[in-house]
Amino acid sequence: MNKVNIVLSAVALLGVIALGIQLSETVLAQPQEQSTPFVVQDTKQSVQDPLPGHESHQVVIAAPLRDDGKIYSGIVSFTASQPVEAVILHKYNLISNSSVVAEPLNTSVDDGKFAASVMKQFTESSFNAGSFVFAGNALAFHNLAGNPFIVTYTVDGDVSSLTQ
Repeated sequence: MNKVNIVLSAVALLGVIALGIQLSETVLAQPQEQSTPFVVQDTKQSVQDPLPGHESHQVVIAAPLRDDGKIYSGIVSFTASQPVEAVILHKYNLISNSSVVAEPLNTSVDDGKFAASVMKQFTESSFNAGSFVFAGNALAFHNLAGNPFIVTYTVDGDVSSLTQ
C-alpha cells in the first residue's frame, strides 16, 4: 500500500510540474509589446512658454507631449546657460471629489490636463547642470524668471505603453 501511495504521489507531482511548464510556456509565447527606444542629443535655445499664464517664462521641449497612451522613461543629462527647472508632465485625470483635497500642480494643454513635476534642485546649482531619471508624457527645461537660455541635453530612454 505504501508503494502505491508513493507511485501515485510521484505521478501527481509530475503532472503538476508538466502543467506548470505548459502554462509558463503559454505565457512566454504570448506577444509582449516592445518599447521603442527614444535616444536624443541636442542643443536648443529657449522660446517663450506657450502655456496660458506662462507667457513670461522660457522653455525648451526635450521630449514632446505624448497623448497616445504611451510614456517616456529613461535618464537625461543636461547643462544650461541659465538656471532651469526640469518639468515632467503626466496625464491627469481629475477626480470627481477633488474639491475636498487640493489638486496637484497641473496645466491644461489642448483638451487634456497634465500634472507637472517641477524639479527645482538644479536652479540652485552654480553650474546649471544635472542628470536624473524620469518618466512621463513630456519633458522640458523651464526658466521661471523668463531669462532666455541655451541647453544641451542627452536623453536615453524608451517609449512604452501603460499597463494600467
